[in-house]
Amino acid sequence: MAGWLRALKIAVLVAATTLLWIPPVRHLVELPTSVEMSTDDEIAIQSFHPFTLRSFVRPVDPPSAITVTADAGDFDVADRIFGFIPWRTRVHVQPAERVIVGGQAVGIRLMSEGPMVIGYRRAAQGISLAEANHIEVGDVILSVDGVPVHTAKELQAVLREKRAPFRLVVARGSKLREIEIRDVAGPPELGVYVRDRAVGVGTLTFYDPATGRFAALGHLVTDADTGQPILGRGTVYPAAITGIQPGKAGQPGEKKGVFSGLKREVGEIDENTPYGVFGRMDGSFAARTSPLPGPIAVALPGQVHPGPAVLYTVLHGEKIEGFQVVIEHTARQMSPSTKSMIIRVVDPRLLEQAGGIVQGMSGSPIVQDGRLVGAVTHVFVSDPVRGYGVYAYWMLHPNRHELTFAPAEAAHPEAA
Repeated sequence: MAGWLRALKIAVLVAATTLLWIPPVRHLVELPTSVEMSTDDEIAIQSFHPFTLRSFVRPVDPPSAITVTADAGDFDVADRIFGFIPWRTRVHVQPAERVIVGGQAVGIRLMSEGPMVIGYRRAAQGISLAEANHIEVGDVILSVDGVPVHTAKELQAVLREKRAPFRLVVARGSKLREIEIRDVAGPPELGVYVRDRAVGVGTLTFYDPATGRFAALGHLVTDADTGQPILGRGTVYPAAITGIQPGKAGQPGEKKGVFSGLKREVGEIDENTPYGVFGRMDGSFAARTSPLPGPIAVALPGQVHPGPAVLYTVLHGEKIEGFQVVIEHTARQMSPSTKSMIIRVVDPRLLEQAGGIVQGMSGSPIVQDGRLVGAVTHVFVSDPVRGYGVYAYWMLHPNRHELTFAPAEAAHPEAA
């Protein structure tokens, strides 16, 4: 009896495998239940016979397929499998969006809302008043007795005129705390080390001519000592790359760069988010220096796929070059999230000169199928040939909560 059951299981398995090679059955398996597209796109959907269609869906050759073009919105394409089984393909159409691709090296100067505490020291009183009054590393000092302070110098100037008791307002994460300093003789010293800005060189991802806004870096800017986000505003300057320290396993490389025009601001930063820094920019700078002749479409997350792509970045001076990469994996993301894709550098020039992805490439745009699909965000410390990227769509819409459709699901990272 057991032998008969074993033989039956084998026969069923063979029959099922054989069925998958029969054209109608393979066709059924490949039929999509949902499709995502933009108003710029034209997509083909296979069919057993003419669909039940609206006017914006027209048949093409071969007769077993149709091409879909549509205005923004949602609709169903109906079919009958084998002539009697109902089948619907849900089509979601997003408005097409086009941006100017970046790749330029840019200098970032981001000012904190106030001095950030990065450490303690013993002051004239023999203690750190800040530590004794539970001011923590990473706290941002916003005011002293109602007087706003934005820089370390302003904090020092205000404290010189103060006598205890007085009150500090500090930001700790998203919460504000009021701390009273008392029982201090003479001019108070808080006994802290503070920092009021972050400065570095990164890469511009894109400029949106429809809004006049730009995106760069592809990840959050944090303080080097505390790891806390820098909350505030800043400026963007042209930059030049003066050298490359190649990366190797366990030691991420980096670009070495300088601001090439401190008197020539090209942008103002008003947002620092997990998807990069954003703000307004001089459109002529973006258009004049872009590696491509004009705006290109931004890919929807569902349009990004494993395969060849081009990464644009600067290795020498201000010259933007295109380098061949392969998108190895795309993550299924229904709402904004980082680590959207894994990319691998295959371009011999980039491998020879930089060893792969290095710090300072953050924000370098990735183009696939003529669309902007994403930006470099992190390098794998253990394998600098590979790294993470974020979908460009999330950088364009960081506050969008949910997509109707998304792509299929996808070393220790270091900010690139």
